[in-house]
Amino acid sequence: MDSISKDLENIAKLSKILKWKKSRKFYANRLGVSENKLKELKKQVKGFKKETSKEVVKKENFLKGTLESIVTVSTEPNSHKELAIVHNVDLDKFTITNYWSKLQPTGKFTSSIFCRRKQKGDYSEEDFVNFLKKYKSNYKSVKPPKPNSEKEIVDLELSISDFHLAKKYVSEKNTNVKKRAEVFTKIAERLIEKTIKIYDIDTIMFPISNDFFHTDNYWNQTTNGTPQDTIAEYDEEYEVGFDLLVNTISYLKERCQNVVVVLVQGNHDKTKSFYLAHGLSVYFAQEGNISFIRDSNPVKGVTLGNTFIGYHHGNCKIEDLPLLFATSPEHSIKFGTSKFREVHTGDKHHYMAKEVKGVRVQQMPSLSGADKWHREKNFINNVRAALVLIYDKEKGKSGEFEERI
Repeated sequence: MDSISKDLENIAKLSKILKWKKSRKFYANRLGVSENKLKELKKQVKGFKKETSKEVVKKENFLKGTLESIVTVSTEPNSHKELAIVHNVDLDKFTITNYWSKLQPTGKFTSSIFCRRKQKGDYSEEDFVNFLKKYKSNYKSVKPPKPNSEKEIVDLELSISDFHLAKKYVSEKNTNVKKRAEVFTKIAERLIEKTIKIYDIDTIMFPISNDFFHTDNYWNQTTNGTPQDTIAEYDEEYEVGFDLLVNTISYLKERCQNVVVVLVQGNHDKTKSFYLAHGLSVYFAQEGNISFIRDSNPVKGVTLGNTFIGYHHGNCKIEDLPLLFATSPEHSIKFGTSKFREVHTGDKHHYMAKEVKGVRVQQMPSLSGADKWHREKNFINNVRAALVLIYDKEKGKSGEFEERI
């Protein structure tokens, strides 16, 4: 790529992310340029924006995935990248299929474009390879706390199950997804702060997904195609959710020696949650004390001291799950050699615990409110809560804290 094309590409990227209002160093690192070069690129972005009049006409058809834009400019754009800057179009999401330009009597140009939202077939292997080459995590390693010999050392599981980030509630006034994310953060911090007042934490198990997202695709549907009422589009839900879990995992790491993130895919967000777990694992790749169990198998299993914990979303007959883990080629040995055995599920949005042949099956509550479907099916008035489960390495589960809203 020549220097002119590279500059145009960086100008297009910078015009999209300047609204984030980050530091000059952040933008320079993001684009892979020096701060002096960044200063030059910012001037060019401002120049492009000055050339564009305030009379901008945009029409986006979300159902068809099309976008039309008309602007008046002093200089005619002559490349896809210049068109993207002038019309403020994200070329990562849209393909410009048609372009018209008309010279006005004033000497200015009317620039018109027609775009189509990219589909799976529009992305090549080369696009993905280039993305991986350019990707840089801005994660900075955090130090674990110093061990406290005066406190008992335990392991934890932080369970914030079935959060349904962008769900539209019928039982209360809805808010934006960022406010919803603040609830998740507040509850997680309260649970952990309660625990560290009493215990010194070795490992925190942190199951993610279990319907962390409410939808799985562009059309705001579940994995099986069921339409959902939402307070945000699919992309905003993903971006807010990704940032939320980055911050939560970083917070947990500062309060224990090890964090293990376990992907437990739900029925609402099976594919989106897999991408989420993959992205998080790349983001934290340089942190040796944060590990991920994130394969696409819906059945996961871990051991905490003498305790085996099996994970499944629970959208099945949960009484069958102990036998599933006992006979699983991946988990049967750990299941059989552990002194204590548990299975943790979500899905139903209410708390339940029962023992099946010596195996504790615990169904986790949800912080999520009711939507139209829950109201029509009378699945309402559940206690909205999240849990921390405390494990002694020798004696198994020794306690549980709960936070409700």
